[in-house]
Amino acid sequence: MLSIIIPTLNEAVSLPRLLRDLSRQIYRDFEVIVVDGGSTDLTLVKTKNFTPAPPCLKIVKSPKAHVCVQRNLGAKAAQGEILVFIDADSRIGPEFLLGLRYRFATAKADVLSFWLNPDIINPQNESLALAVNLFREIQNNLKPRYLLEALFAVKKTAFLAADGFDETINYAEGSQLIRRLVKLGYESKIVRDPVFTFSFRRLRQMGLLTMSGTIARLELSNLIGKKYQSYLAKKLYPMSGGGQFDYNRQAKNRFVVKIKELLESFDRDF
Repeated sequence: MLSIIIPTLNEAVSLPRLLRDLSRQIYRDFEVIVVDGGSTDLTLVKTKNFTPAPPCLKIVKSPKAHVCVQRNLGAKAAQGEILVFIDADSRIGPEFLLGLRYRFATAKADVLSFWLNPDIINPQNESLALAVNLFREIQNNLKPRYLLEALFAVKKTAFLAADGFDETINYAEGSQLIRRLVKLGYESKIVRDPVFTFSFRRLRQMGLLTMSGTIARLELSNLIGKKYQSYLAKKLYPMSGGGQFDYNRQAKNRFVVKIKELLESFDRDF
């Protein structure tokens, strides 16, 4: 029923944790497809030797380290009716896939996104996560424009009808996909349960102000045109997937600027 697609590049530390989460799922009708972009660490070795393995574990080698290419390859290899794209450093509880399956059965949606929890619990991270969740929920109810690629699920028929991820772009691949899906008449929903754990590792490395400035430059480049936007994105966010790409794409959309404003307001009030 479900195909779990994980693009990787040098994720020897994070991937085993996610595989462990998947091996402990209550719901068992799924396969796991790890699409590797040419890891030079022990990612593939640890994947092949991982125990206890999930119900069905496959490895696909991508000729190119590019998350769009890797995700599309995973979709081509998938046998499931629902594609679940998840990044290697995301985490899920034992009931997550059961909840996901239930939501697809009851929500009447073609694309599902989920509320997130931060990987490290502290006031700033919790405020940031809440701001992200609320903004995504509000914009999705008005007009879906953003899709958090860290973890989302989509019916395979819808994904193929939209021609999957655009492999020519280096930025906002989730936004491009969700807009095509909505234009084709598919329904997108965000649910508050089940939730997943989202890694803030890139945010911790770059800092909120630095990342916000980078995002603003990328978003402004959209106004200039696709050619310049692609050039700038390659400089600021190398679209190489996995460990090198980390969580650039999770923080790249316009809502990061809004999050900064919300956090500043939160600091003033408290």
